[in-house]
Amino acid sequence: RYCNSAIMIITSHDVASPSLFLGLVNSSSTPGTSGQYPLQLGLAYLFLFGYLIRTVLLSVGLPSSVGVIFAGFIFSFFFQHELLNARDQLQELSFFLVLLTAGLEIRVGDLRTYIFVMAFLPATFEMLAIASYSVCVLNYSLMEGLVLGAILFALGDGLVIPKMKELGSHFKGHPLPRLMFTWAPLEASYALCLFGILTGFAERSEGQTSVIAQVSWNISRVVATVFAGAFLGSATGWIIPRLPLVRLNDKQIFTGTGVEAFLIVLSVALLASGIGSSDGSFIVVPMPAISGISASLFQPELMVVMTGMFFAAAANDKLLHDIERIMGGVWIFGQLILFSMIGSRTTTDIFPMLSQILPLLIVGMLFRFIGIWLAIRMTIWLELRGHPFDKSMILADTTFCFLTVLPRATIQGALGQVPVTEHFFRHSYNHSVAQDFIFLAARLYICVMSVCGMVLLNHFGPQLCSETKDRKPWEEFAEDQEAIASDNESPKAIAGDSESQYWMESA
Repeated sequence: RYCNSAIMIITSHDVASPSLFLGLVNSSSTPGTSGQYPLQLGLAYLFLFGYLIRTVLLSVGLPSSVGVIFAGFIFSFFFQHELLNARDQLQELSFFLVLLTAGLEIRVGDLRTYIFVMAFLPATFEMLAIASYSVCVLNYSLMEGLVLGAILFALGDGLVIPKMKELGSHFKGHPLPRLMFTWAPLEASYALCLFGILTGFAERSEGQTSVIAQVSWNISRVVATVFAGAFLGSATGWIIPRLPLVRLNDKQIFTGTGVEAFLIVLSVALLASGIGSSDGSFIVVPMPAISGISASLFQPELMVVMTGMFFAAAANDKLLHDIERIMGGVWIFGQLILFSMIGSRTTTDIFPMLSQILPLLIVGMLFRFIGIWLAIRMTIWLELRGHPFDKSMILADTTFCFLTVLPRATIQGALGQVPVTEHFFRHSYNHSVAQDFIFLAARLYICVMSVCGMVLLNHFGPQLCSETKDRKPWEEFAEDQEAIASDNESPKAIAGDSESQYWMESA
């Protein structure tokens, strides 16, 4: 239709008007409308309509992300042009909020050995299963399969954590909701870290450097990032409570309010992300060259997570509660932006492609269930300290944990389009096919798994908690571990059971 209009305009004038022709081209930049209306109207639609449909779905027990995606899909037909130009940057800022939220939700005191086993082993099983299916059935390269698996395996912590809070309040002291509350952000951080490491390989040009050099480069980045994030987070958590003590001419400079603390934490997290980022040829903190590799010393995603986690460890409970409360309100805006931008990239022609994704999904879910069962069995067999599992409840616990990891949304929404926008796999002959398939799989995972996963979790989760409630509460497991650690660190435990030997050793 636009081509015919252009031909009519050109043929009806002796000299074609360039401005008229350019106006026609610009008017066809988005479906249905030119998008040449005020920015405020576009934002009003995203926030108001997106929030309304989000609230309606939450009220009926469905995931809010699907509603916001639908609002973004409708918006794609009359996308405001300034928002369209800034879509990638808006999605990147929303992803930053995902990282910071994940870091703040991790408690160093809750990180016991068995939690790492539960968060990492089943997720690795699912990722490797997806990668193997991609290589053996879809004929993708190993790196393409690993990137696909890293994007798809992570649970939707933004969906799971609120549900675990609800179950924890209904079943006081039940250890499984508390376990999943700690597991969820840890698995999300694991996915982000793996994706950051794989990014170095996926963006590598063919023949640029050896695999050994690439592995050593990534390990060095991870170590440097963890230490830098730990320093920034711990220092921020130590400084903020002491800011109200700073005075100038006997007048208090800082207010000490939660809003002020949140502003500082947000700024430090942006600093952490910024010093790990690189814009084309400009690198803020370059890494010493290893076999020709030129990149930032820090991995930006992991840097933000580490900063948030160590801040949560250093800050007092009141300060952390205030920041998390404010962060929860800000994250509502982040959700509206993130998922509406995903919806604006979604078209109805992706749903007939579900038949291609369904076998991949089934294989991944099968190996996830096996991984959870194996992790619980291993935890009991190795007698890892503080675990809440019981041999008589293995199947029920496995089923509950499996249902909890079914909802997918946040990580898939944040990472799904990255291989496309960052031009991954440039050395592969079918890189564009792999990029498009990864983005397609991420969107279908969100639409299918967030809805089906939340429906199953809402229906069977309370039932499984009720069937397995006859066990010690989470607090007693924590007290038992602290008691064991205290006994191991006591002088008598170190010197021996003999009282005289203890005093002789002390002398």
